[in-house]
Amino acid sequence: MSRVPLRTSIVGGADLSPARRAVMFDLLGVWFEGYGEDYFNEELDGVDHCVLQEEPDTGALVGFATLYQREPVVDSRAVGLFHTLHCILDRRHWGSNALVRAMVAFMLDHARGEDGGRPWYWHYSAVGYRSYRYMPSLFRRHAPNPEQALDPFDRAVRDWVGWTCFEQYYDAASGLVDWNWQGYGLTEAARAISDAKLDSPGVSLFRAVNPRWADSVEVLCQARLSDDNLTDFARRWFPPSPVSTPVSG
Repeated sequence: MSRVPLRTSIVGGADLSPARRAVMFDLLGVWFEGYGEDYFNEELDGVDHCVLQEEPDTGALVGFATLYQREPVVDSRAVGLFHTLHCILDRRHWGSNALVRAMVAFMLDHARGEDGGRPWYWHYSAVGYRSYRYMPSLFRRHAPNPEQALDPFDRAVRDWVGWTCFEQYYDAASGLVDWNWQGYGLTEAARAISDAKLDSPGVSLFRAVNPRWADSVEVLCQARLSDDNLTDFARRWFPPSPVSTPVSG
């Protein structure tokens, strides 16, 4: 488990050099196979924010997260959305939560500074337990959660994201995304969940909400980015600033 404090920066997708994009694609390829590099670069051209993590001594890129930011109208109400396409960290640095922490802090800061009254949400599609676990760890109300039903507006927001981002591959009833791409899916390393973990409550919960994870089926996750929705653990990670400066909507 690495204890190296990683260096974090946030840039726009258009600011990524070809060399940096190539490293990002190599990191992605450890966990996903059949993901075309041209398609990956098209995604990067459209993302609004990239959270990058580097080793401070060498400058080597060891992790990244990519974010879309959208402000649509859903059911006649203006909302703000952050959607994470990829959140990848080199396995040598799995002892660090700095990548997710920096990404969520960035989104929360924006939501806290919103002066237009619109609610902000975070979305991502989870194909593995390590991705899904941030929902119950950080948020009191989130989807998917077998013990909570989405209220109608939150469901409308989730379905808007599902159909907009995943089109016909999204199933609104289950919240699952089945790409059904021949040759695309998790690598052997990514599919490996040790027998010791299969009976843990967290993994059991994930398998309940996404029983087809081993077939590279994803489940769309959602949480509202608000202080009253943070767990006690998340409040320690993301204490509100003493003074909040509004940003334009």
